[in-house]
Amino acid sequence: MSLNNEEFMELVEKVWAFHDRRAPGIAIACEMVNRALEKLGEVKKLCAVAETRTCLPDCIQYITHCTIGNGDLKMMNGIGRYALTLYDRKNNGKGVRIFVDIRKIEKEKMPETYKFFRRERSEAVKAGGPERKASNKIVVEEFLANGRDIFSMEDVFVTCLEKPPLNNCCVCEECGESFTMEQGESKRCTVCSGEMNYYRKA
Repeated sequence: MSLNNEEFMELVEKVWAFHDRRAPGIAIACEMVNRALEKLGEVKKLCAVAETRTCLPDCIQYITHCTIGNGDLKMMNGIGRYALTLYDRKNNGKGVRIFVDIRKIEKEKMPETYKFFRRERSEAVKAGGPERKASNKIVVEEFLANGRDIFSMEDVFVTCLEKPPLNNCCVCEECGESFTMEQGESKRCTVCSGEMNYYRKA
């Protein structure tokens, strides 16, 4: 779905609100999702892969409704590339992968974007505040001025098509809460067994 700059920025504003940050990566990811959808065409069952946890997943979830919760969005955070794949699970995983092509970001034309994708922005920008807001605004302006075209695409087949199976549940003999059993036959959840915890009681 090809959008002019005004229509495009209306979409970006909505995703910024969803993301709760005016990150320039959101604007860039919105274009990526739209281009991939256009190239992929009609599908029976749309699914997605994000190769980073930064910004991209929120754009995918907002625009496509492929989410982590419904299992149609897979996170490949260990890769760390600013890239995504949209594919048809019902058509042998046939899909389109789109990525930021660093070769298309000219240092002279898009200096702030160049620094953004190399994590070379100034320490003041990295610290946040007005400097970061100003830098973020410049990245988006450069992106729009460059015709929103800093990407390359490739046709792919996604090889891991199935959703992960639902694990069996057990009631923890210590806390009394129901939990999914990832592996083994433990009678205690990972918190009560001491294997994992992310909180402490107040």
